[in-house]
Amino acid sequence: SPKRMSQYLEAVSREVDCRGDFFKGVSPTRLYIGGGTPSVLPPEILGEIVRKIKFQFFQNVEIEEFTIEANPNDITPDYLKFLRSIGVNRLSMGVQSFCDEHLRWFKRRHSAEGAINAYRMAVEAGFNNISLDLIFGFAHLSDSQWDNNISTILDLRPQHISCYQMSIEKGSELGRLYRKGEYSEPDQDRCANQYYHLSNRLKEAGYDHYEISNFSLPGYHSRHNSSYWQRTPYLGLGPSAHSFDGVSTRLWNPASLAKYSILTDYDQFGETLTETEIFNEQIMLGLRQSKGLKISDLDKSLYREVEGVISNLVKSGYLLQEGETIKIPPEKFFISDGIMEQCFL
Repeated sequence: SPKRMSQYLEAVSREVDCRGDFFKGVSPTRLYIGGGTPSVLPPEILGEIVRKIKFQFFQNVEIEEFTIEANPNDITPDYLKFLRSIGVNRLSMGVQSFCDEHLRWFKRRHSAEGAINAYRMAVEAGFNNISLDLIFGFAHLSDSQWDNNISTILDLRPQHISCYQMSIEKGSELGRLYRKGEYSEPDQDRCANQYYHLSNRLKEAGYDHYEISNFSLPGYHSRHNSSYWQRTPYLGLGPSAHSFDGVSTRLWNPASLAKYSILTDYDQFGETLTETEIFNEQIMLGLRQSKGLKISDLDKSLYREVEGVISNLVKSGYLLQEGETIKIPPEKFFISDGIMEQCFL
């Protein structure tokens, strides 16, 4: 409703004003508008928020990567022109499948043809850094449909592809069906085969598998996501947004717009990570990336406690060690969670 929209604009504007010194003299270089679907915001409201953010944080800096998430069915030539006018240079589109029966089952409003048209429109509008996503590992996905999804995305050849295994979230529609016995998950071997089939085909097509769920053409990895994995400071604005100071403090905003819009102290919801939590987080985020993790970045005395476990994992082929770097070999990416857990303190 217009009332909620203006309440949202007012609240975010106020947070931008209050957070001016978050980066303490370091200039941010990336802007990401996502989480849900920002493409449902009217352009004038989105434009106003971006103007405020640029004024506060990007006065003397070029934004090297400005991404916005968009639904394929919100994409029109006019909307794309508007996005270009506010400086967006990277689009992330939630395609999920090129099979209409899956899209209906996901309750998505777009069709496969609609997603392909939205992508072509974006290319025509001058976007040359586009990310599309696919979902695998759900009961209704046959191997031939999956192969067809991969072929379709490779024909489009976006600069970036993200790929996620379907998970059953508590409180979701799928969770409800699962509890009632109306949905069962495919077995892990089948999911693993789909994952490796994807990664092999994308590799053959020239994509770099730079993180467990992410692939890009050379030079097009997501700088925004990489800053999460490298534990650099980031500031989240708006309801539910999370922030991190780059060392040990994590903050978050309340999820409800009503609670968020009366907030005056933006530091009241948060936590300070312990040495052990920081260590485990470095392991998890480092090993998600194909380039792995430098041992010298870890706390030495804490590393000594897991050194034995790590050298056993190296011996048995679950980890690779190259000089100062440890990494998960790509053929073990699908079971990376289990490998990481063994390295935790």
